[in-house]
Amino acid sequence: MSGFKINFKLQSLDKIQPFGEEPELSLSWFGLTDGLLWLDVGGRTVYEYDKAALKSAGEGAAYNDYYIARFIEDFFYTFGAVSESVPEELYDNAERFARDMERWEDSRYDDDDESFKRFYLGEFSEMYEWYSERSFDSGHLVDGPFIGCFRCGDRLKIVWHSDISTDNGKSLWTAPDGSYETEYADFVKAVKEFFAEFCTAMDKQVERALLKEWGAVALDKRMLKKENSDRRAELSQKTELLDGTDKATDWSKVLSLYARMRAQTAKAT
Repeated sequence: MSGFKINFKLQSLDKIQPFGEEPELSLSWFGLTDGLLWLDVGGRTVYEYDKAALKSAGEGAAYNDYYIARFIEDFFYTFGAVSESVPEELYDNAERFARDMERWEDSRYDDDDESFKRFYLGEFSEMYEWYSERSFDSGHLVDGPFIGCFRCGDRLKIVWHSDISTDNGKSLWTAPDGSYETEYADFVKAVKEFFAEFCTAMDKQVERALLKEWGAVALDKRMLKKENSDRRAELSQKTELLDGTDKATDWSKVLSLYARMRAQTAKAT
């Protein structure tokens, strides 16, 4: 059984806040995806707030309380890269890669500025792409987790970490960082199950929205129905990338640059 599951709950229509300010209020498909989101990852819960942190902040929602479409867009757009298997060395070091990169950057700041830009924006950018293309942030949340999914053959590793900016040095999250390995096939199955559940829920959400009289809130019902169909088709194509992609990274170059980065970092310490 997979230890990965994407959970969500859409907000009821009467609790969704329209965009804009009176008298120019509006809603769209994106706004109707307002809801709660949380991930079960190997017995831990990503996007779950620590109760003490919630109490201190005066907030009530236990989970990621935002438009679920934001998560879907960020996550699903990594699938073309996620389906491509990465070399064992990079897979084994996925948890430490971001920290290694930060240490390397720190060691380069004493170099000539143009030299740094040439390497960081040129050669180095190709090496960093393997990581960034498989990752997404949660920039809409305070100290939101940075999540990456990395495949190596039949395995997949989910890695996440978040910053801490609270005065007491404690994280806002019950699971601020971690790593979990699962079968790639189980990961794909979990994603597709979530997508099917989300589409069903949004069909019902849109149906209710079409029947509701919105008064001063502008909602293009014809466009809403069309966008719901278009979004389903677009996202369905993204999920199909998990079954195979044409992406072909030059791993020999990436590994060479990775070795160069680690050697320079070691020399600087």
